[in-house]
Amino acid sequence: MNKIKILHTADLHFDTPFSGMDNNQALKSREELKEVFDKIINIVLEEKVDILLIAGDIFDNLSVNKSTLYFIKNALEKISKVKVFISPGNHDPFNERSFYNIVEWPNNVYVFKGAMEKIVLEDLKTVVWGAAFTNNYENKSLLKNINRVEGYNNIMVMHAEITSLNEGNEYNPITEIEIDESNLDYIALGHRHKFSDIKKIRNTYYSYSGCPQGRGFDELDDKGIVIVEVFNRHCEGKFIKTSIRNYYEKEIDISECFGYKEISDRILVSIEDADIKNNCYKIILKGELSEEFNLNEDVLEGILKKDFYFVKIVDKTEIKLDFQELLKGYSIKSIFARKMYEELKNAKTEDEKEIIKLALKKGLQSLSGEEVKSYNY
Repeated sequence: MNKIKILHTADLHFDTPFSGMDNNQALKSREELKEVFDKIINIVLEEKVDILLIAGDIFDNLSVNKSTLYFIKNALEKISKVKVFISPGNHDPFNERSFYNIVEWPNNVYVFKGAMEKIVLEDLKTVVWGAAFTNNYENKSLLKNINRVEGYNNIMVMHAEITSLNEGNEYNPITEIEIDESNLDYIALGHRHKFSDIKKIRNTYYSYSGCPQGRGFDELDDKGIVIVEVFNRHCEGKFIKTSIRNYYEKEIDISECFGYKEISDRILVSIEDADIKNNCYKIILKGELSEEFNLNEDVLEGILKKDFYFVKIVDKTEIKLDFQELLKGYSIKSIFARKMYEELKNAKTEDEKEIIKLALKKGLQSLSGEEVKSYNY
């Protein structure tokens, strides 16, 4: 068998709306996905990759610019000597309305169209297996009808969600038992947006490459692709970062702060200067604040906007209270606090406690004469 080098990527989600950003940032972020894909193409050339596997969700949903389609086509033409295999996923299923049918793809590109099939590459002594979503949901496993071709490397590209035998899901529910029984050398998976590390079940290696660029605070930290070398039923791989900017969550204790200047100063000293202008941050505020200060997330975001590339504030602070003193009084504030305190003692879940604490916080601020911001659960 020939030694082959694979680049495995997935979940690019071109033309995603980036709905949490303003129009200019959203447009810039969509263009950055193209920069990331250019970076992937350059890695293919620099690493002398034989096969590029794209495990689905190249497109985000029902809306893709025609210019984006031609950008992808032109990028793949730059690697005309590299075999490219695409397994459409739940966001970009292959059917009569598919974006895959709009463009005439280069000769080096093969798009899987439904049930499991194999493509034999004689020059590389490699068999590439693959299947495709044909709708947004695939309730049954597509990982079937595999008969290993001996004397060849056997690899697969597929968009799927690994599950237990009993649970199942709507996103091509494959099991570790099926991975084992496939007896393939490497399975390149898409759907999960975090790199899984390269794992092995008996003879078969597999991984989720994750997405090559984060698009929100559910896709944190470095994102990238996987380079895998396959030879004689053994795989060696490495993760390469491709993300231009990252999403981060950071908890910051602002206890004892009073006023926006103190809070913004504490936030700014908690984050590296080099990161702040290039990455996207969700700042989760913790600690206890005086009941006389009603923190408004939008106001604080506005103050910090000049310092960050993108920042989102989440207020999870609590009111600093002397409960013993408050509970023995007879003011409206004390009566309200006693009632909420009883509710808190009787709460059965952590979620219920959080809601009651929030109600207590907003209620006391309201009774103190502060303007209270509405909150949606």
